[in-house]
Amino acid sequence: MEYDIFRNELAMKHPAYGHALWVPSPGGLYPAVEVGDVGFVREGKFHRLFNVLLPEDHSSHSNFGVPEHHKPLELKVPRHIYSAILSPNDFCSREVTVVSGGFGILAAGPEPVQVTFSCSRKQGAILSLPVPAQREETVARGDFAKCILKNIDVWFAFARELGLGVARMEDIILVTGRDLARSSTNVVFSESQGSEQVSLAVRVGSLFHDNVEWLFSREDVQGVALNCGPSGQHLPQDQCIFIRGFRVTRFLKILPPRLRGAAGPSPSQGPGEDEPESDKQLISIPPDTEYQDPLHTLLDYLRTAPDNDMALVHDGDLRYIDVAVCLFIC
Repeated sequence: MEYDIFRNELAMKHPAYGHALWVPSPGGLYPAVEVGDVGFVREGKFHRLFNVLLPEDHSSHSNFGVPEHHKPLELKVPRHIYSAILSPNDFCSREVTVVSGGFGILAAGPEPVQVTFSCSRKQGAILSLPVPAQREETVARGDFAKCILKNIDVWFAFARELGLGVARMEDIILVTGRDLARSSTNVVFSESQGSEQVSLAVRVGSLFHDNVEWLFSREDVQGVALNCGPSGQHLPQDQCIFIRGFRVTRFLKILPPRLRGAAGPSPSQGPGEDEPESDKQLISIPPDTEYQDPLHTLLDYLRTAPDNDMALVHDGDLRYIDVAVCLFIC
């Protein structure tokens, strides 16, 4: 699907930015994604459950509530959020190039700016950001890592009790960073013949970059999947284009390493004796669909390490994977 292609293609080229969201809007369920949010991504959209930094009676918890015995995470440093500006840019996958124009340097004014992209392979992705985005990241990564390791079982059970279809522990994300924009447009090439092109145009008004008007026509974007951001005046900065966070999984030692022809104890095992701990292996139950997120694949790889019962990964870990490996897992 387009949201999987979008995530994977941009993860290969821009792993430091985190998980690119095909659907950046909060959809009216909460104001915007924030550091400390716990949730999951489905079909390219982040779904927030609660925030580890906020008390149980916070207004943002009115929809889903919080897990039992929830207490706000207490950090060793009171000011732990690092803020920066993500400048306007065209984030393209490896197969996509800018043919003309571009949003890299965009000043507010009455004249629209146009950019044309070309895709050299079957699949490619573009995240076009015509206005600055607000970038926030916690510097207390160690405390956040300890928090998810300590609470993941409770959080996973909470998500399942809500009936939201969260099937795997590693689907749960603790957000350590996010980028919020007023508007952006996402494009996916899924059946390109090697020379497909798409053109986008936008007009940005006011010095605060809060007036955005997308101007391209259907003819400009034929043959691609498109998710165009909002147009209008005084747009709120609530479109989350990238999230970064921790995921964790627990390895269950539930199957012996050899197959048996029938149920019952092995010939070398006496009646009433439990199977030795060393005779068990770690297994992974595959997902119901063919698609697997790159971080899920990384977690599966970590399962092969001896004596591991849990594994913790972060979106930033994809930066340290060799390009050839990244191409394989994505």
